[in-house]
Parts: sequence; structure tokens; C-alpha cells
Amino acid sequence: MIYLPIEKLVEGMELARNIQGPNPMLPFAVAGCKLNERIIVRMQSVGVQGAYINTELAEGIEPEDFVEPELKAKMLTSIRKAFDESLKKMTFQSSRQIYQEITSVAETVVMNILSKDKYLFQMIDIRDYDGYTYSHSLYVGILSVLLGRYIGLPLNRLNDLALCGLLHDIGKTDIPIEITNKNGPLTDEEFEVMKQHPSISYEKLGQNTIISQAVLQGIRTHHEKFNGTGYPLGLVGEDIPLYGRILAIADVYDALNSTRPYRKAWSPRKIFDYLSSCADTHFDPDLLTAFLQCVAAYPVGTVVHLSDGSTAIVRDNTPGFALRPTIRIIAPPSKAGTDLDLSCEALNVTILDTEI
Repeated sequence: MIYLPIEKLVEGMELARNIQGPNPMLPFAVAGCKLNERIIVRMQSVGVQGAYINTELAEGIEPEDFVEPELKAKMLTSIRKAFDESLKKMTFQSSRQIYQEITSVAETVVMNILSKDKYLFQMIDIRDYDGYTYSHSLYVGILSVLLGRYIGLPLNRLNDLALCGLLHDIGKTDIPIEITNKNGPLTDEEFEVMKQHPSISYEKLGQNTIISQAVLQGIRTHHEKFNGTGYPLGLVGEDIPLYGRILAIADVYDALNSTRPYRKAWSPRKIFDYLSSCADTHFDPDLLTAFLQCVAAYPVGTVVHLSDGSTAIVRDNTPGFALRPTIRIIAPPSKAGTDLDLSCEALNVTILDTEI
């Protein structure tokens, strides 16, 4: 399969993966269906940035899910439930029940990741505006656990990291909706209000005896910056708890990887370059170096343009060679179908840009 941005989709193309609607249990377009104008317009209206398409040249190219689609839908439902209950100012007893369910989701995230032979995040998630809060929480949990696994954290701390990711933004339920859903950049005054959400999350979750102080502090500090210019405490360097330093990287990566009403998702390579530029300022440089071994600059299925004028699809990625994936040439026709591992072949050829 091949990933194409929304502006490249045309009628008659066959979907290779479901397109989710606002309800994660009810896709509005399913794998195998042929695209038509109505489906494409609907995708655009909810903010879906692209789709995986079946094509002969991409046969055998299959991005690996870190969480199977049905399980992901159940997880997103649980996360939505927790946020909805938080919005209702839940009682202690209701919060205890909700967070027990979220703890189970966190453990499932960890077990899914530990079951993978290759822990390299190399897929593009297809999501919409309406589900952003919940999918963002899930993916911050997944990315945090990936990094935690890479640096050798034990199982109990991986479970903590997953829980941090799932709940890190729950304080936003107490922020005025006109700020959280604003279709554009926040004013200085609005941003001051938004900056309260880590502290609100900390206070809200601190009422629940199930959640450890380590998790609470990780959630509280996910907007701290390594150079001390973050919030709410202005901590510097390793004074920021480990979970907070990990969440900071995962949070920014996923936010930039998501389409919002006021901007398109960034390309994975652009995100990769931006994160690298923030070592020592926003992010712990050692953790960032490790994180960039856990994510692919060019996810599987991405269309890339090469320095020799060829166009190719990313077939696979090799840990340690983020900018040199294995590719399959699709143009020019004389080279179509040729596979190259750029980590050890065609060393004079580089990737210039992508279709994302």
C-alpha cells in the first residue's frame, strides 16, 4: 500500500485501510472501497490528511500497527470516557472506576509494544479533527513507552509512562472550550490560561489514590523545557522528572504530526529536523537522541523524491539509519519495481522531499 495526502486522492482509488469518523468504532470508509467525490469531501471536512491506497507497485508494503485497529478503537473509547467524566466534575468513586479502566488501557499499550520485534514507529496514523484529543493522548502514551523501552526502563515504569501519556492533557477539560478549540494561534492572554492545564491535571488526578506521585509529577512537568523556560515550574535539565522529559518529546512529536483546523500536519522529516534543532533547549539531548532511533523520518508507505530524479515508496526502515530507508522505485518506468536499501546501497542518492 501507498500513503497519499488528501490533495493527491482521486475517484476510483481503492482504500487499503479504514478511514475513521468521529466515533472510533464506526469508520465512514472501509478498506477495499473505491473512493468517490463524496468520501473525499467528507475526509476533508473532518480534517483527515490522507489515506493508504492499494496499488500494484506497492504490493507487499504494509505499515505495522502498534495497536490493532479494533483494540485502538476500544482504547480511544476508554480515553474519551475519562475525559467526558472529568468534564462532568466526577466524584471520587467515579474517578476511581474510570482511572482503573485507563490503567488497564495503559498496561495493554505496553504489552502491545513489548510484543513487537522491531520497536520503530514507522506508520502514519490517519485521524480527524474531532478525535484529536483522544488519539493524541493515546499516541503520546505509545511514543513515551517506545522511548522508555529503548532506554531500558522496567515494566512497572513503562506502565507509568503509558498512564502519563493517556492522562497528560486531562486538565484541558477545565480550560474554556473557546480556547482549547480555537481555530488559530492563541493570544498571549489565552496562552496564559492554557498554561494552567498541567497544574490542573496534577491537582485533579492527585485526588485519586491509585495514581503514583511519579505519574503525577510526569504529567505536571510535560511542558517544562530543558533550558528552564518551560512551565509551570521553570525547572532546568535533570531537575525535570524523567517522565516529564520523555513526555515533552512525545507530546511535541505527535502534535506536529497531527493536522489541526489552523494548520496541516508537518512531514515526518520536517518534524525530525525540528526536534533535532531543539536539543539542549526544549529537550533533554540524550533522550532526544534515543527518541530519534525510535521513530522513522520516512514512515512505511511514504512517497519520496530522490536526488537522482527518481520517485519511490518507503518499504522499510532500519534502526540507526533514520534518513536511509529501504525503498521501492516507482518512477521512471525503466527502474520501477527495483528495491534499494539506502542504508548500504546507492550511497550517493539522498531523499530530497516527500509527498506528505
